[in-house]
Amino acid sequence: MKVKEVRITVKNRIEDLLRVNSVFESFATQHEIGGRFRYHLQVSIEEILTNIIKYGFDEAGIHPIHVTFRRAEDLIELEFEDRGREFNPLEVEQPDLESPIENRQLGGLGIHLVKQMVDEATYRREGDRNILLLKKTRPKST
Repeated sequence: MKVKEVRITVKNRIEDLLRVNSVFESFATQHEIGGRFRYHLQVSIEEILTNIIKYGFDEAGIHPIHVTFRRAEDLIELEFEDRGREFNPLEVEQPDLESPIENRQLGGLGIHLVKQMVDEATYRREGDRNILLLKKTRPKST
């Protein structure tokens, strides 16, 4: 039986990306998610988690991050929840893609890529929690 939702809690450590990737790989295989569609989801997971881990918490220490993978028909949802400082990644300005790379400011490219790779992204703040929901619809096979 296919599990329609998987939730994993990790710590704000880069090495925990491996655990999340492993759980996603299992979920994706179970739901026959492959090719470019799978790649877009993998890149989105890594970019969002890396941002939360590196920049999400003002105070030192270990902080939990909850990641949920959900499938409803041909729609895949990726949900990220943390108790870091309030931050809406969807409000980040589009990075400068025209200037020579040595003249560009750092930051924003990963979030820009994620917004290009998913069909819908929503952010909400509930109490002390950031909740980012990414949705991507599986393309119809021909």
